[in-house]
Amino acid sequence: MRYTFQDSTELPVQRDFIQDLQDFIRISKEAITLERSIIGIKQGTKEETAISQEKLEEIDRFQKDVTSYIEERTQGIESAEILEIKEKTIEAASTAALLKKNERLEDIDRQNRQALMELQQLETQILTTLGPFFETSIYRAENAYYASVEAKEMKGRQVSSVNGIQYEFELHFVHDSLKVEDFRELTLPVWAKSGILSREEKAKKMDVSGFHIMSIEYEENNVRTVLQDKDAEHMFKISADEKALLIMHGDHDITGDEKLAALIDNEALYMFMGKLKEFFTKSVEFRRLKKVLLDGKNAVEENTVFDCLKIIAGIYGKLVRECIERGYTKGEVTIKMEEPGSVRTEKYISKSEASGELSSIGSEGTELARILGVSEA
Repeated sequence: MRYTFQDSTELPVQRDFIQDLQDFIRISKEAITLERSIIGIKQGTKEETAISQEKLEEIDRFQKDVTSYIEERTQGIESAEILEIKEKTIEAASTAALLKKNERLEDIDRQNRQALMELQQLETQILTTLGPFFETSIYRAENAYYASVEAKEMKGRQVSSVNGIQYEFELHFVHDSLKVEDFRELTLPVWAKSGILSREEKAKKMDVSGFHIMSIEYEENNVRTVLQDKDAEHMFKISADEKALLIMHGDHDITGDEKLAALIDNEALYMFMGKLKEFFTKSVEFRRLKKVLLDGKNAVEENTVFDCLKIIAGIYGKLVRECIERGYTKGEVTIKMEEPGSVRTEKYISKSEASGELSSIGSEGTELARILGVSEA
């Protein structure tokens, strides 16, 4: 599928931008509503805690007043009976005050636990809402991928960032474990002792096809991996990008060893490393959005999800404006779609429709509409 502006100029992102824009509007409405609920619960909990704290202070003041009053009334009295009544009265007041304070503290604890449970549920809902959109629809994001064996299971994560937003996915793979042979046959050169008497070291190619892949990292076109045999006798660390290749066998630098370096099958190795790149797109069973950070702080916990949406709206807004400028109808955001050998079709969303959808959620939506460039005002 080829995507263009209405004047047939190719879109800078080859995606169905109208669908992405509609998805952005939808998830914004859901996420903002959820974030409002979170803010409301936090504010309500804060107010309830303040009221309860005032009640506790009021009980303390009353107990002190009662004690002071009794102390004043019994000052100079030597009667044992009266003094006994005094002590029992003070003790009873103290016990009653403590009982009421404990009841109030239990109420605070119960309210806080209830609020925490509701907050956790809402925070999970926000991440669930944002997840599918963050997975594919944030343009120009830089992505880094990591996978490693933990408790005999391959686990992974994706860390992406754009304009101060960083978000992390938990990755679940189709396979729990990997071997080199799952991608291709591979040999790596090593020094090995040979001969019965001399035990002379000679360069040889070791078949590592059956080695386990212990970890994979892929970021900024650089791929790194660790390979290990089942007995943990041999371990290779490989790092490759377009400019450099590094292979370590234990502490020995194979690529820095002239004789061993000459035996490296570069074509096979680069094909293998290329397969490792594809692993993060072809072998992920599902992704789960775990966290969203804004300027290093948890956006969900800090209630700055709306600020993240404004940044994304800024990215989308540039494309919205270009769609309008290159379009024939200034009240519409329009793109063309063309499948090989088929007729071109147009897809659009009107500014009024987009603005109306967003404005329905209040001031935050109105601000997003303005940043997107679909505001009617």
